[in-house]
Amino acid sequence: MQTIDLKLLKELVDVQDTPCISIYMPTHRVHPANATDPITFKNLYKQALQYIQDNDLQKHAKLIQPLEKLISDKTFWDHNDEGLAIFVSPDSTQIIRLPEKVQEITCVADSFCVKPLFKLYHENQQYYLLALALDDVQLYHGDKYRLQEIDIKNNVPTTMKEALGGELTDNHLHASVVQGAGLHGYMEKSQEEDIDMDRFFRKIDQAILEHYPIPHDVPLVLAALPEHHSHFMRISKHTNFSPIHLHINPQSLNKASLLEKVQEIFNTLLEKRKKELLERYQLAIPENLSSLDIGDVIRDVIDGKVEVLCIENGKSIDGHIDIDERKIVQKNGQHTDVINELACLVFGYGGSVIVLDESEMPSETGIFTINRY
Repeated sequence: MQTIDLKLLKELVDVQDTPCISIYMPTHRVHPANATDPITFKNLYKQALQYIQDNDLQKHAKLIQPLEKLISDKTFWDHNDEGLAIFVSPDSTQIIRLPEKVQEITCVADSFCVKPLFKLYHENQQYYLLALALDDVQLYHGDKYRLQEIDIKNNVPTTMKEALGGELTDNHLHASVVQGAGLHGYMEKSQEEDIDMDRFFRKIDQAILEHYPIPHDVPLVLAALPEHHSHFMRISKHTNFSPIHLHINPQSLNKASLLEKVQEIFNTLLEKRKKELLERYQLAIPENLSSLDIGDVIRDVIDGKVEVLCIENGKSIDGHIDIDERKIVQKNGQHTDVINELACLVFGYGGSVIVLDESEMPSETGIFTINRY
């Protein structure tokens, strides 16, 4: 499964003014459900082909013909995920297996339909997960759908004994020379444990920083017992901790359960971001820094005013944006979508495109903006 990241979005958005075909469809991972996927694709292929023939789009006809062989390619359909996206242009063909269900879409135009990918991009957060216990340390790299363990052997100590070796205290006898008298006494066991823990955690932290530097914009999630959190957070030199952590014994969960717990964290953060976004929208209205009307949105996007474009999931507006005329026009022989074009323009200008469900939208227009000025 290919990650939907900025690089991929930019590659697809940059393809402009050339024949393009985009096909999206839901798929199934297992038999017998996946037996219907070739049939669904065949219907979408025929739908796109009929549109091309009806509008005499000869250049597009050359692009779609090679896709026909996929219909009978059993091996291709045996490796499905939850969805499929196919992008064909004169220069390349990209087939992307998607981690979530998508609507059936066929788009024949002079650019790609990338609108559904923005939702997958913004709702999928990459992160690192440090599963921390005194006798077992593991480091993972993950996203919403996968959690991959990193082999840290020989680079990061994974147990306290490995990290401290002969330095490990054992509530042994400590000599304390007091001026004027020779006194001996035992250090408190809890003090020894805290000292060992701090030494251990410091070595782990330093080793990860040295061997597995984490990008500053990728959060680090800590999974550890509650009593270990304060120790590690206090001594750590990492600056990109997630605002929410897992206060659990990581050894009590398998990888699938860890992934589920982490996703609960990011679902909470996603809901928080959506709430903050809608609050920003409400504040922008009296300042004339927001638009709901499609005509106003088009003009603001063309002028580079839009910082955030919010669109309704599954919403489309037929037509094409005429940049010079600053309005929607109908382009014969090109099945275009105004909302997709707006999303591409905003993304190209460095803005954000956020996809919300119908129930989350503050109006029925299916679109709103938060403007820079």
